[in-house]
Amino acid sequence: MKVDMIMPQMGESIAEATISKWLKKVGDSVQKDEVILEISTDKVDSEIPAPASGTLLELKFKEGDVVPVKTAIAVIDSDGKGVSTPAAAATSTKAPMPAQAAPSTPPSAAKSMEAPPVPSENGQHSSDRFYSPLVKSLAEKHGVPLAELDSVKGSGQAGRVNKEDFLAFVGSRSAPSASSGTAPANAPSARAAPQFNWNEEGMTVVPMDNMRSAIADHMVRSKHTSPHVYSIQEVDMTAVSRWRKKNKEAFQKAEGFNLSFTPFFLEAAVKGLQKFPYINCSLDGKKIILKKHINMGCAVALGDAEKGFGLIVPVIKHAEEKNLVGIARALNDLAQRARTKKLSPDDVSGGTFTVTNPGVFGTMIGTPIINQPQVAILCLGAIVKRPVVIDDMIAIREQCYLTLSYDHRIVDGALGGSFLAFIREYLEGWDMDRALF
Repeated sequence: MKVDMIMPQMGESIAEATISKWLKKVGDSVQKDEVILEISTDKVDSEIPAPASGTLLELKFKEGDVVPVKTAIAVIDSDGKGVSTPAAAATSTKAPMPAQAAPSTPPSAAKSMEAPPVPSENGQHSSDRFYSPLVKSLAEKHGVPLAELDSVKGSGQAGRVNKEDFLAFVGSRSAPSASSGTAPANAPSARAAPQFNWNEEGMTVVPMDNMRSAIADHMVRSKHTSPHVYSIQEVDMTAVSRWRKKNKEAFQKAEGFNLSFTPFFLEAAVKGLQKFPYINCSLDGKKIILKKHINMGCAVALGDAEKGFGLIVPVIKHAEEKNLVGIARALNDLAQRARTKKLSPDDVSGGTFTVTNPGVFGTMIGTPIINQPQVAILCLGAIVKRPVVIDDMIAIREQCYLTLSYDHRIVDGALGGSFLAFIREYLEGWDMDRALF
């Protein structure tokens, strides 16, 4: 029986994806749920598994092709009988996309990345182990022989080394000795600077990769769709910070991960959306579509500063049904799977409201663009200690700026300001006697 493999829709706003790499060729045997290709969208680079076991009968598209979602991209013979002649488009050879290799990579180095495991011209060795084009590109940028990665335990599917595994390896490999001094605790992790071939004018051209190009298109479309307005409130996070400090160790012991500040903001936003449902809606022409459930999107940076990090917004479904611990669990699970390419299409679709947190990078105030078709997005600034006046006395408090970007077609200043005021009051009035579990 022939089984079509369909290009998945990685999010409700995603209409197409680029085939980055076929990991199998026509005639190969595949197992159900075995990864057989990599795709790229504006949200994330994803590994796509086979829908059935059998023989790969046909590849309908080649690497680099941009394919509409819900389109058949391959055919698997689940009976494993015979192989048809693949489509001409699928068998043609295409050079790797510019975004998959560093601009400074010489042709000889690029060739050595695909060669059998023999010494290359620069003395480095390749490997029999499979590495994705992204990992190969990073290895070339950082001068790491692929054979050296054979000892790295991968956290990806089937133990594959992903981007985060590689960067962690490079960080440990190039960590400074004790005699060279240490960076401040709050400083960004040290990473080798990317190397470029500068021209005589001191410039170089780096083509946008598929993710960055699609993000650009979607952001421009959002600004053209929604008249953006911004409101900002300052929040005293001292009570939340003290409660978190009191319960942090117990939470870590029970859950196995750190309790960050983000779940507190998410819980406050959920309560605010329940009180102000017109912020938890979308527009269809002149129709306002209110949403019964709160599907909370939370932006996750994917950790590649050399490519502008990359961003995906996984969604906590029915967030109104979860308490603080439940929200923290869901957020941690989604963030971990986002960074290891294990999100499903359902994990990034159906959001009704979004929270983004550039404060973790030290940003004080941000004015984010609305994630269509939603009508608002909440931005969290850094929590810092500042002197403030309380009852005519100067006190040191942990302060944070919150920005609400909203669609002025449906949310006016009074509604937006009231929503932010509710969140501020909810967090500043945090009950210090509240039980953790």
